[in-house]
Amino acid sequence: MEKNNYFVHESSYIDEPCEIGEGTKIWHFSHIMKNSKIGKNCNIGQNVVVSPDVVLGKNVKIQNNISIYTGVICEDDVFLGPSMVFTNVVNPRSHVIRKDEYQQTLMKKGSSVGANAVIICGNTIGKYSFIGAGAVVTKDVPDYALVVGNPARIIGWMCECGIKLEFEDTPESKCKNCGKHYVKSGDSIMEKSNIENTVTSVPLLDLKAQYDTIRTKIEPVIKEVVESQYFILGPKVKELEEKVAVYSSTKFGIGVSSGTDALLIALMALDINEGDEVITTPYSFFATAGVITRLGAKPIFVDIEPEFFNIDPAKIEKAISSKTKVIIPVHLYGQMAEMDTIMDIAKKNNLNVVEDAAQAIGSEYHDGRKAGSIGHMGCFSFFPSKNLGGFGDAGMVVTNDSKLAEKLIQLRVHGSAPKYYHKIIGGNFRIDAIQAAVLNVKLGYLDQWTKKRQQNADTYNNLFRKTNLDNIIKLPTINKNFHHIFNQYILRVPKRDELLSFLHSNNIGCEIYYPLSLSNQECFSYLGYKEGDFPETEKASKETIAIPIYPELSLDQQQYIVDKFVEFYS
Repeated sequence: MEKNNYFVHESSYIDEPCEIGEGTKIWHFSHIMKNSKIGKNCNIGQNVVVSPDVVLGKNVKIQNNISIYTGVICEDDVFLGPSMVFTNVVNPRSHVIRKDEYQQTLMKKGSSVGANAVIICGNTIGKYSFIGAGAVVTKDVPDYALVVGNPARIIGWMCECGIKLEFEDTPESKCKNCGKHYVKSGDSIMEKSNIENTVTSVPLLDLKAQYDTIRTKIEPVIKEVVESQYFILGPKVKELEEKVAVYSSTKFGIGVSSGTDALLIALMALDINEGDEVITTPYSFFATAGVITRLGAKPIFVDIEPEFFNIDPAKIEKAISSKTKVIIPVHLYGQMAEMDTIMDIAKKNNLNVVEDAAQAIGSEYHDGRKAGSIGHMGCFSFFPSKNLGGFGDAGMVVTNDSKLAEKLIQLRVHGSAPKYYHKIIGGNFRIDAIQAAVLNVKLGYLDQWTKKRQQNADTYNNLFRKTNLDNIIKLPTINKNFHHIFNQYILRVPKRDELLSFLHSNNIGCEIYYPLSLSNQECFSYLGYKEGDFPETEKASKETIAIPIYPELSLDQQQYIVDKFVEFYS
């Protein structure tokens, strides 16, 4: 059957609505389900099922007997061999509904999969990579990699034209068939022309690139909220609260309007008032100290330790007075503070601990405990630039204390329980349903995004070390056995401000987190701190710089950034 410039065999079924590009051919006994998007000039063989919301690019070749499940995205020129298998959940049970747990699998441009191979969901298969017949892929595959076996492992590298490359003892290789030139860097390779010519700019964060990979999941849930007209709290919020609580190994999650309000409402739940003192770090975003002051309490700053940028536990006890009520450690940049020592100090002095985990959802302590689960409460921010970001402001407080959870729920609706009856004064701290719906989708991708951030950090480390710049700049330090999620990738550098200007002039997004100690902010001058009171914080504020680390960052973009560092310091 010819229709709209594409071909469908009479034995196949096409559900509406869907998109099928010009020149595409769909052969015997295949089924294209609704809301799928198929590009131009694709060839879909016999007995193929394309599930709802699947996205196929241009010139995708799909051989016989393949099911492409919801969550799979194939970019242009992907080849899928006969009877290869995608999965869409990692732990299927016939009696357990997993539809909300489908994980995305991304097949990047030009990747090829051999007959009877299995691709476990939640992984990204790099561009022009080659998956051998019968391989079982359990993790991300780098660009151009040749992988075989069960579980699949890298045994070599493939040219874009499909010929195996020979590197021998050199980091460079030229394809014997087409002449393309490749350079090996750590566990990745890239085409040399891309290194030299293609990249001219790198943003600090590329949210559009992330959205492109999850658009088909996000748009339906937003539409669902709009059509329901249930915008405040409701089932989407309840779902998110339950999921985040489970993800963070806590009993309760209370969705709120922002990360700032999460900190504020947590202190309100602890009855922090005028005259109270709260110990925290001067090296953090303003909200950490700002919420203390808003309640009339006094922030008491304790300097950071220089390796990890978190509050120095050895200096906390000296700051405790009879007025101290709370300690707020900040898990800065995505790595947790030394919580065991902090909790011991808090217990000894009858203090509460509120974890500022705004940059650290998914981060783990050395024994596997999650950020937010160790203190009396943990506070998350879902600001769009965070590793788990909404489509606007949103936040959450998690806790294992049922009484605190009950009070937090009451405080976020002006202190009412039941409605219109107010025993305490709260505020309007409610998270809206659209943010919750978006975050419910994004939470399912968080672990794979974190894994990619960690891989990007490793790539930076390898690239910088090969330049000998590690003698000039200081790379990030990971606390032993901690799970660093790299919300930011932070370097200590000489001539920081000059470097910042140079990188900006070369269209590289970078930022300073943070350029001024909170103790030296004008609004906190009444506290009486002076320059030199917190030497490690002040030193960090003059030396640190953040460079792009987002999950969609490519190797050639990272190479471009490192090359510009070399240019600046040479």
